[in-house]
Amino acid sequence: MCGIVGVISANAPEKAFECLKALEYRGYDSWGIAAPTNNGFYLQRQIGKIGQSVLNNAPQTEIAIGHTRWATHGKVLEKNAHPHISNDGKIAIVHNGIVENFVQLKKDLLSKGFHFNSETDSEVIANLIQKKISEGNSFENALRLCALELEGNYAIAALHYGEKKIVCAKNGSPLVVGFCKDGFVVASDASAFINSTRQVLFVPDAKMVVIDSDVKLIDIANGVGEKYKTKTLEWGFEQAKKGDFAHFMIKEISEQPSTLLAAAKQPVERIEKVVSLIKSSKKIFFVGCGSSYHASLAGVHFLSSVAKIDSRASLASEFDQLVDAISSDSLVIALSQSGETADLLDAIKLARERGAKIVGIVNAMDSSVMRASDLTLLMNAGPEICVLSTKSYTSQLAILLLIAYSAANKLDLGKEIISKTSFGIQKIIEDHSKIKKVAKELSKKPNMFVIGRSQAYPAALECALKIKEVSYIHAEGFAGGELKHGTIALIEEGTPAIVLCTPLTRKLILSNAIEMKSRGAKIIGVDSQNSDVFDIFFQIPECNGAEPLHLVIPCQLLAYYIALEKNLDPDKPRNLAKSVTVK
Repeated sequence: MCGIVGVISANAPEKAFECLKALEYRGYDSWGIAAPTNNGFYLQRQIGKIGQSVLNNAPQTEIAIGHTRWATHGKVLEKNAHPHISNDGKIAIVHNGIVENFVQLKKDLLSKGFHFNSETDSEVIANLIQKKISEGNSFENALRLCALELEGNYAIAALHYGEKKIVCAKNGSPLVVGFCKDGFVVASDASAFINSTRQVLFVPDAKMVVIDSDVKLIDIANGVGEKYKTKTLEWGFEQAKKGDFAHFMIKEISEQPSTLLAAAKQPVERIEKVVSLIKSSKKIFFVGCGSSYHASLAGVHFLSSVAKIDSRASLASEFDQLVDAISSDSLVIALSQSGETADLLDAIKLARERGAKIVGIVNAMDSSVMRASDLTLLMNAGPEICVLSTKSYTSQLAILLLIAYSAANKLDLGKEIISKTSFGIQKIIEDHSKIKKVAKELSKKPNMFVIGRSQAYPAALECALKIKEVSYIHAEGFAGGELKHGTIALIEEGTPAIVLCTPLTRKLILSNAIEMKSRGAKIIGVDSQNSDVFDIFFQIPECNGAEPLHLVIPCQLLAYYIALEKNLDPDKPRNLAKSVTVK
């Protein structure tokens, strides 16, 4: 969930500091930089935001590591921030992930006279490397042997005082090396260095990289070097900048007309291969977390209504409850923006152990999900910097819609619908004035509800998630038919209720809206046509079965403007991270 950086280049500490700024969107509560000096390591660690800080008296060295921490083990304190230094002061490390067996490792190190200055699991790594070096191992081999003892997902970058090299190890958590003109940068995300290079090496799982005057790739299990090929990123610096927009969130909402079209530009042969897997499988599972789970639910609706094919959706964190139903004739379609979500990777592993085929739908090239899949469809959405999923969510929906129409032998019609939907979204986002006015009123409310039926039900879940993620207002999304089974007890005078309508569900969902209105709810309708039931009306175009893509757009905008009314940062909501690499 955090971000790690390592730099070998002139003025490395300052460059590492700038790289950490570029990784702020991943979510963090503290940060730090370490670099060698003539007398041990320079170390600056602080609680709070990098953008509100300065790098204090950093040395002009050519090597440095940095870190943004999201607290897991230990409170948000300076002593728990990274980098961590070994007892002898010669090892500095930054770490992303969780050392699941750190209690036992720490106990063993304590019995050998080591002491610990933090409450973290990560400090174990620095001291374990020190121990391995004291036993006669080189720095590189010490980190390799350390990695072999670690349980859980991790990405590590380490320095050894006196050696001008960064040694890294990776398993499960993301790590990428950038080949710059004046040196190298290793980071959790290419966004850290995209202004310097697009030439990268995505470090595979269970591998190490040693970076000095060159880059070596080493297998952790046996210590043997391996050949590798670099890749050229298809997106550049400008796509990772806000440009004239006030925030990344509104920029990325506004990009959706074009990102939908990009998502639909899937190679026909790859779509056909996915459809072939679907038709040859007895059981089909869509799996995701958060917004990707909501897209999974929509995928079930698309596949059923368009292609008459049965499937089911599961939260990745609950997928283990279905494992006995998985077999070699099953297909798992795994959805993730980052491609690094820990719960999803665990679900894929479980499915693989049962012999299932995996199709990945991801935005991040060469991500862990992509490498773990038999076949991958890329969203082509470009970098999504805001912590909230907006354009990646609708890109997922576009791909799922395309798959459904292809399975019904109507691929061209699917593409035509997505093209019309793109045009419709453009019309929705052209004028925000009414949404701004409603946001001002809703920003004062403690609770709100979002209801929908059929294909609008996943959209209701997604709309509620967007509101609570960015505005911190309790918002609950649910199926309209469930209203009478408990939730209606919470409706009182003035309670905002957003009602998502489609042509097929309009009659029933308006009946639900009337039930809420009769108990004092203020009804905010999202539909292609107005109704006397609505107190406030947001119009969306008719879109022939692609309503879930249109319905979420006003809610995304509403969530954004509510956050602004409350003076909140919509790009970096509290307690959230872009890439959730811990379970």
